[in-house]
Amino acid sequence: MDLTESLARLAEQNLSGIAFLTAYGVTWIVCGLVWRVAVERTAAFVTLFQGMVAFPVALGLSALIGAIGADRPVDDAITQLSILIGTSQLLGLPFLVYLVVKHRYTLLPYAFAAITAMHFVLYSWLYRTPIYIVMAVVIAIGTTVVMLATPDDKERAGAVRVSLLTGVALLATAAVFWTIHW
Repeated sequence: MDLTESLARLAEQNLSGIAFLTAYGVTWIVCGLVWRVAVERTAAFVTLFQGMVAFPVALGLSALIGAIGADRPVDDAITQLSILIGTSQLLGLPFLVYLVVKHRYTLLPYAFAAITAMHFVLYSWLYRTPIYIVMAVVIAIGTTVVMLATPDDKERAGAVRVSLLTGVALLATAAVFWTIHW
């Protein structure tokens, strides 16, 4: 089996990452709702640590769809690459911590969304689809437009909108993959 066929089988097995898109899409939307009601510091911490909820949920959803526990259709090197891609956004964590330490709470969702968008571009190669690039561009440009359109005295509104836009983009992408694979 050649690499392209292996990657196509991986995409089929994982439904192109639908479990992770769904789990993180929901947590981004929850973050948007938290930004509406909680103090900025609390909302920033919820946003910063959303992965502590989303990751185990994503693993559980992956198990439900049969993506975990099944033989992987790719070489171990591709599995290692997919883990590296998934964890690459951790390199942005120091910048996010910096924003919290400097009390720039309302910028945290925007910075986090940009980091998230960058890391998703690599999944277009792994799952052999340009849909991840489209989603990344929507998040990167959409969140920039949201932040530019938000008045300085309404920064909290920008954080809400960035979180919601990111969550909706992830869930919309999951829905697209759902229709493709089912």
